Amino acid sequence: MTRRTLPTLGFGLARRIGLILRLLRYQITVFVWHRPVPASTRIYGRLSLAYVPCRLSLGPRCSLGDGVTLNIGREARIELGADVALNSGCTLVASDCIRIGDRVAIGEYVSIRDQQHHFRAGHGVLGQGYKIAPVEIGENTWIGRGVFIGPGTRIGANCIVGANSVVHGSFPDGVLIAGAPARIRRNLQDHP
Repeated sequence: MTRRTLPTLGFGLARRIGLILRLLRYQITVFVWHRPVPASTRIYGRLSLAYVPCRLSLGPRCSLGDGVTLNIGREARIELGADVALNSGCTLVASDCIRIGDRVAIGEYVSIRDQQHHFRAGHGVLGQGYKIAPVEIGENTWIGRGVFIGPGTRIGANCIVGANSVVHGSFPDGVLIAGAPARIRRNLQDHP
C-alpha cells in the first residue's frame, strides 16, 4: 500500500514568503510612521528598534541581518543608502545622526554609535552626560566584523576597516584602516 503526502513548498519559496511577511510586518508596525522602506529591502530575522516611531531611511536593496538593533533617539535619524548590508548582530545607536553611503558592507557584530558616555575617574559613568557627534561612512566601504565606530567619526568612500578595530576620528577616501585605536595602514589607491 502506497502512502500519499501533500507536496511541500520548496525551501527557496518558503524563505521568500518569510522575507515578504517580515517586511510587511515592519512596514505596518514601524516604517509607516516615517517613510516606508522600498519593497526590495530584505530583513533576515529579528529586527530590534528601541523607539517607535523612529526616523529611519533605507535606500533600495538594503539587507538587515538577524539580530540587528537600531536605537534611534526621538529627534535622531539613521540614513542607509542603496545596497547597504548590515550583517547579523549589528548595533546602531543614534542620538543625532548616522549616515551610511551606498554599497556599504558591514560585517557581523559591528557597533556604530554617535554618542558615548563622559567619564571621570572615581565618579563612574552615570550622570556624567554624553559626547554626541554625527557619524558618516562613505560609499563603497567595507567594515569588518566586530568593529566599533564612535561619535564624530567620518570614514571616506572606498575604504576598508579591519576586523575588531576601534575607530574614532576622520579618515580620507581610499584607505585601509585597522587597529585599536584605528589608524591608516595603507592607501588603497596606491595598491591595486
